[in-house]
Amino acid sequence: MGVRRPGPAWEAPLLAGAGVLGVAGVVAAIVAARRPSVPAGPLRVALIGDSYAVGLGPALAQLLPTFQYEGHVGTSTQQWATHAVACGACGDWIAAYRPAVTLVSLGVNDGDNADPANYQAIVDGLRSVGSRVLWVEPPAAVRTPTARVRQAIASLGVPTVPATSTPVAADGVHPQQYGPWAREIARYLLS
Repeated sequence: MGVRRPGPAWEAPLLAGAGVLGVAGVVAAIVAARRPSVPAGPLRVALIGDSYAVGLGPALAQLLPTFQYEGHVGTSTQQWATHAVACGACGDWIAAYRPAVTLVSLGVNDGDNADPANYQAIVDGLRSVGSRVLWVEPPAAVRTPTARVRQAIASLGVPTVPATSTPVAADGVHPQQYGPWAREIARYLLS
């Protein structure tokens, strides 16, 4: 039986560090196994929606390397779900783009006419192309989304990007600036 002689002064810390890294690697592997798979490379993100998407799109494009968006002022979930009126080809590019995540900014224009079937049709369509759906809640100060809209969004079982506290403009609906809200969304998305 051999006698273990003390090694160089750096040997003990190195061995301890290797043990810590080994445990960290196992923890990282467990966490990674619980997350949905995302294609290699930059996270492909899409944004669809109403005037919020029109304002958020350019701000998010500066923050996300692989990003595309489409927004139509005043559109509703019914228009997006059925390609009606202003949405003759709304979102038709998504299947070719194949985003890992699609942010949806819709509902404010539905008012009391929020039909959960339209919300579900949008989610189902996005999932059919392999995209994870995150619904973006409007700014907290906005009173337009009725309880019916909030119930329709909650019924989907998809994660939501929490309402921003970004101050709204005099119209009571749109943010004074979209940059702060876009940064919140990007942080939430990349966390």
